[in-house]
Amino acid sequence: MDTPISRAEHEAFADLMKAENKRIEEENNRQNKRLEMLESNMQQIITQQLTTLTATIERLNLSVSNILKEQSEISERLKKLENRDGEKWRKAIWYIGTAVVGIIIGFIASHLGM
Repeated sequence: MDTPISRAEHEAFADLMKAENKRIEEENNRQNKRLEMLESNMQQIITQQLTTLTATIERLNLSVSNILKEQSEISERLKKLENRDGEKWRKAIWYIGTAVVGIIIGFIASHLGM
């Protein structure tokens, strides 16, 4: 490796390196453009997916809200149904109690001669 190279060989090698560097730079530029396009496409896809996700969440929120409203209405109806039998029994006992009191008062009144 101690033998010197000629000026022509050095110039040829330098020209070859310049051409190789230019080729690498052009390749880098092409790759950078492709990366920019991919980044742009990914940004559009992400934006579209976020928009879709937002719309889906809004519909889900509306649906859950409707379900909660319907559940509260069903709960109120269930309470009314559960209390209806209790109200009937209370009324029946009231009528029976009133009848028993009326009979007792009538029995006492008939014994007292009224």
